[in-house]
Amino acid sequence: MSEDVAKHSVLAPTGPGYRPDIDGLRAVAVAAVVMYHAFPRLVPGGFVGVDIFFVISGYLITQLILAGLASGRFSVVEFYRRRLRRIVPALLVVVFVSGAFGWFALLPGEFTRLGDSIGWSAAFLANAFFKVNNDYFGPVADLAPMLHLWSLAVEEQFYLLWPALVLLAFRQGLVKQTLIAVVVTSLAISISAIWRIRPDYFYLLGARAWELAVGGLLAASTLRTGMAPSDTVAPRSDWSARGTSILGCVLACMSIFLLRSAVAYPGAWAILPTGAAVMLIGAGPLAPVNGSVLSSRPMVFLGKISYPLYLWHWPLLSFAGIILGKPPGPGLAAILVLTAVAAAYATYTLVERPIRFGASGRRAARALLTGLAALLLAGVAVQAGWLPARLSNPAFSQWGAAVVDWDDRYTQEPDGSWRATLPSRRGQMALFVGDSHIQQYSARIARVIEDHPDAARAAMFVTYYGCPPVPNVNNSREGSSCNTMFEHAMEQALLPNVDTVVFGAYWEAYLLGEFASDGRRRRGEYAYNIHNPVPTPLWIDTSGRQEALEDFQRVVANLVARGRKVFIVLSNSTSLTFDPLILMPAAARLTIPSQHSIGVEGSRRSVDATQFKSFVAPVMRRLREIAEQTGARIIDPAASLCDGTACPSMNAEGVPTHMDSNHITASFARQRAAFIDDILLTGSSD
Repeated sequence: MSEDVAKHSVLAPTGPGYRPDIDGLRAVAVAAVVMYHAFPRLVPGGFVGVDIFFVISGYLITQLILAGLASGRFSVVEFYRRRLRRIVPALLVVVFVSGAFGWFALLPGEFTRLGDSIGWSAAFLANAFFKVNNDYFGPVADLAPMLHLWSLAVEEQFYLLWPALVLLAFRQGLVKQTLIAVVVTSLAISISAIWRIRPDYFYLLGARAWELAVGGLLAASTLRTGMAPSDTVAPRSDWSARGTSILGCVLACMSIFLLRSAVAYPGAWAILPTGAAVMLIGAGPLAPVNGSVLSSRPMVFLGKISYPLYLWHWPLLSFAGIILGKPPGPGLAAILVLTAVAAAYATYTLVERPIRFGASGRRAARALLTGLAALLLAGVAVQAGWLPARLSNPAFSQWGAAVVDWDDRYTQEPDGSWRATLPSRRGQMALFVGDSHIQQYSARIARVIEDHPDAARAAMFVTYYGCPPVPNVNNSREGSSCNTMFEHAMEQALLPNVDTVVFGAYWEAYLLGEFASDGRRRRGEYAYNIHNPVPTPLWIDTSGRQEALEDFQRVVANLVARGRKVFIVLSNSTSLTFDPLILMPAAARLTIPSQHSIGVEGSRRSVDATQFKSFVAPVMRRLREIAEQTGARIIDPAASLCDGTACPSMNAEGVPTHMDSNHITASFARQRAAFIDDILLTGSSD
């Protein structure tokens, strides 16, 4: 999204070596990304626009370096100075405006996370930050206004390493061989990450460098030694160029309109958009698609503002979703896209071009570096709490407290599992096995034991974040050992004083995909069968899910046969509306001065779980079958937590009942999770 070209006007560029069709290809890339974020159902594969950007960047930057080296005029210092003047001006404007608006409209916890992401983005390490904190295709990705800067971080890391690599390869006469080695190695990393179900590699340079290097290889192949960029062998109009251009257009359309976020990406699938970009660039400016479509004035115009448009569009859409408590509808999304175009044009003409092509090169570079340092320090200050959000009065703090209302009595063991024991004077014990969705009921468990110390069973937790309580399964998160945790839990289940075993989890996230408020399935947790030669997520319709549930059924049957009471706790209702940060009314966020009480309209004080129940029905039905066939007992939390299909998002005091879209608060669990009582008190004489 950030390549140098010669100085030119906005609508009619004429600089030496300039190819208007490449600006047109930028327009395709940015339009795909923007449309994907604004209208995901219309453009389900628009995220591949980033891959196209990477190829363009690799091509132009490598062309620039090789031409400079061949002519003896390449300067590393000047290269980085030009990078700063190209990238940083628009970035500073967008991030500063986003941070200022975040201070005004976000709750303290939200503002802290925004500050954290701004600090990482200023250091061009946003991809490392979001690798840990946000799944790009996850249900809460919309709540991260700086998420899109991951791709800018990848490019900047590439720019940091690429000149030295190309310089060494050029001196050894091994440019093409070196670039081929980068392509092969990086593509192998990308495919290997998908094979090992490592979705976090989506963000990393190692899994993306091949796309940039492919563009570089194309540049090396079309640049005659000793020639300037204007002499590249590009203007072809023969039938080969025609076919290449048309095939590239077809592959680009297939990628944008047919790929889905549920596919394992990037991996081998990224070859489609990458190949499309290579074909369109390699076909030359006179090929049919390039000369008639990509070089048209509207496409060139959009391509020229593509970088600031990319920067502006996502914060606008993300902040709108945060304030409204839901993704903006088509009408508002269209308005926001048009606003982003206007802001991008203004940024390009008033900020980017004057600084990029102005005479004060060294002074501008120093000022831009100072601006980045200031953003970094501001991000640190926000993350550390030195710069509080505007909405920090007690009313908003109460809502913020709900986000962290968790019963924290667990100890993390060396194997990564979380364990706790709540003793009682009764000799029997109930073992709770699962993930955070069984942990969330610990406040009620503690209350029952405190109220009935003689009658209530003691409680033991063996849980693991992101692990379903089924055998022979692991999570793709680095260092996870779900199966080890489960085996340990089953050892505990056979202790003489354990007479009750309770399984509970975020079942659908592992076995179906996460529920989204619009009823669509979103990517769930990457759990897979450890014995499957092809580690495929269980939520994809494969035999792995069936095998996992069959293994689980055998475990349950064995426990029942050994005299244990077994309970299977179904999933609690999920909705983004439950999230206190989404539930917050827009008026409360935007009122000046900020409100001291928060009123939520009646229709949002509860969530209709009908759609959720329909979504999770296949998995819940299978769990009920397992219970029926083994003699276990099913518990549906909705019977306690909801009133029919109406599940409260706020309690009688007006405090949110959930920490996020799928976890209830410790306070709400303590009040309403009455199904726990029978588990702990059955068989007592109390």
